[in-house]
Amino acid sequence: MVYRGKPSAGCEACRKAKKRCTLEVPACSRCVKLRKDCSGYRDTTELQIQDESEAVKRKALRQKARQTPTATYFLAPPAPEALSSILTPASTNSDSSSGSDETTEIILHSRSWSDDMSFETNGYDQNLALVSRSGGVSLGFSMRPLAAEIATTHFFNQFTASGHWNFLRIFRQKDRMDPCLDLAIRACGMAALDNVEYVSIGRDYARTMYVEALGLLNAALRDPERSKTDESLLAVAMLGYYENLVCDSRESIQSWKAHIAGATQLLKIRGPAQFRSLIGRTLFRETRVQIMIHCIWDDLQPPDFLWDWQDELQTQSVEWHIARPADELIEICYEFAKVRARVERRTIRDEDALATVNEIDRRMVRWSIKTMTNSGDLWHYTTMEVPDDPNIWNGMVHVYHGNPAPSCWNTFRSIRILVSRSQEWLCRRLPIFTDVERTEQTAYFRKVRRQMTDDICAGTPAALGHAPSPAYNNPAVLLSAYGSIWPLFFAGTCALERLGTTKWDAFRETPSQTTKASAAGAQAAWLLGRLEHISSVVGLKWAAGIASALKGDFTLHTDLMPDEIDESWGLEIGHHDGATPAWLKRMQEARRARGQLPLLVGGGKTVIGDGQS
Repeated sequence: MVYRGKPSAGCEACRKAKKRCTLEVPACSRCVKLRKDCSGYRDTTELQIQDESEAVKRKALRQKARQTPTATYFLAPPAPEALSSILTPASTNSDSSSGSDETTEIILHSRSWSDDMSFETNGYDQNLALVSRSGGVSLGFSMRPLAAEIATTHFFNQFTASGHWNFLRIFRQKDRMDPCLDLAIRACGMAALDNVEYVSIGRDYARTMYVEALGLLNAALRDPERSKTDESLLAVAMLGYYENLVCDSRESIQSWKAHIAGATQLLKIRGPAQFRSLIGRTLFRETRVQIMIHCIWDDLQPPDFLWDWQDELQTQSVEWHIARPADELIEICYEFAKVRARVERRTIRDEDALATVNEIDRRMVRWSIKTMTNSGDLWHYTTMEVPDDPNIWNGMVHVYHGNPAPSCWNTFRSIRILVSRSQEWLCRRLPIFTDVERTEQTAYFRKVRRQMTDDICAGTPAALGHAPSPAYNNPAVLLSAYGSIWPLFFAGTCALERLGTTKWDAFRETPSQTTKASAAGAQAAWLLGRLEHISSVVGLKWAAGIASALKGDFTLHTDLMPDEIDESWGLEIGHHDGATPAWLKRMQEARRARGQLPLLVGGGKTVIGDGQS
């Protein structure tokens, strides 16, 4: 590999005009002002390095030919045994006519673990051998890149692309990157690589980088000035990603909540001044989405600054004409989170809460219509039918035109699922509706959730890189896959709801049989398969913890507990002896706190309320 100098990362229009490109996303400011389509930015890491493997091979052949002019050599793959073991220089009998294998290894050794450690990797360790046609001498050698190089390269390949964190490349091009951010990048890069390639000592290296980065970050956060820098917020985000990369336990949701809580405090400390830079505005918007999901999930009052700073964010945003749909959706989510928190704390009457949630639902419908028709091609999508493909549900896939439309639309669908659940249980609590009206309302709410589930399924392939041409595929799969975990989870709860408790239990035991007999079972299997793909193929182990929680039980949240539980499920949770499990007691307390009738288990049967139903 040969260094070719520092190329320009600017878009094609700016390079042709020989103008300085601002590298903003989704379009640079020059293209925005000239109302031109911005072609996107080049990956400078690919342009700086040129593959000189063939030239090196030719040079080696020429040198060997001068040493043994009677033999003709050609390039051949090394013997299998050479790939499966560490090679060392071996002596040969040069007088022998048949010859024996001669192998030489070139290894770049390091001075310290954290900076320059070299080691074997699957898929990165390239071995070449020179073999004589006459059966003479072979020269094998391997060049192993350094740990820091591998980790950093994999990070930039997986986490950054056009429309995703391009500014990290700007930080990288500086004379000296912030040490904390540098270590966090290495930790994420190596952890992500180890999850899919099983790198030797990769997990230990990533953990070491994580611990060192955490120490530097804690020191930075104690400094009033350094805590407000973009690098510090990026490091927090990176370490949060690291936790999600390596976490595969049932505590994964709790680790996510802890990360969001820390990021929330840091956003508040940074203040509206963070909106002066594109990086600050981008990080604020990305973190804000996770904060809103956390607040809605746990019925928490959303931070006031998210609302108070909205006008300032709009004023400072040169790109607001592009970001407008996302900002408007967040405003709706903010109102929804507020009303859920008020219901939880009993500071609003059920009638008023239902009226507010119904208006929020209407605003979401209006938002979807407006975004599809009046927000430009970037936000518009179409539906395309494709042949049978295991990565696509029911042969339907959404065709998007770029970021951030896929993730934003799936956020909309996830929130609308939660809105419909709030509408349903508020209607159940109010005595003003007849049984017929409640039945009709329930049917409508579940119809909405089924449509949102189907749309999440159709929007997921673009996020995971599975959308067929000419559909858009996100080039930074790790980031878009991370944003797909919650939508897939909420869609999974809807499939669970349609299956019912008994069938869901059967599905957990024998999914192949259930999927043959039930469309809901097939969809549930596909959704769980996507989460498992994100965990095992993309490398986000957090998705495995979410999938396990989804398959395990209904106790993650009271919204997921069905109001009608059949007898066979009641036998299971009562352990056949009529005893009430601890988790069910917690569910009863939660339902009472929200004014719902408690779940009861009696004689092996679970019922609602006082046992009369």
